[in-house]
Amino acid sequence: MQPKHFLRSVFAIVIGIVVISIMVEGLEFGLVALVRGEPTTDPEAYYAVRNAGWFLALKLVYNTGAALGAGYLAALIAGYAEFKHGIVLAVVQTLAFAWALTQPELSRWTPGWMWAGLIVLTFAAILAGARLRERDRSVSQGRS
Repeated sequence: MQPKHFLRSVFAIVIGIVVISIMVEGLEFGLVALVRGEPTTDPEAYYAVRNAGWFLALKLVYNTGAALGAGYLAALIAGYAEFKHGIVLAVVQTLAFAWALTQPELSRWTPGWMWAGLIVLTFAAILAGARLRERDRSVSQGRS
């Protein structure tokens, strides 16, 4: 692998993780503040809102959307082997979830079924985003 490709690949994966994190955490924090009427740094108050059934269902939706976008963006940045970059991004994100599950201060606030849903849907959405980018590139190259 050429150094240029390697650096571009690493950058694509890092940006993918950052995009998922910023989109999900920013949206979640904003929604919790909106529901509460004010921002909070108190975990009990935060998760009392965030762990409502309707909110967890919404979390699955916005997390999946962020993962789809991040998979697409990582594949776009990589510029080659788009789906392979999606696989790497999905594995790295899954490892991040696995690490979070080993941290009691992080894992205790989210029900186990939700972790399972997030892991499965995030993995699949990242791959779908990368596949979509791969398809878009193939279509645009076919027109050239």
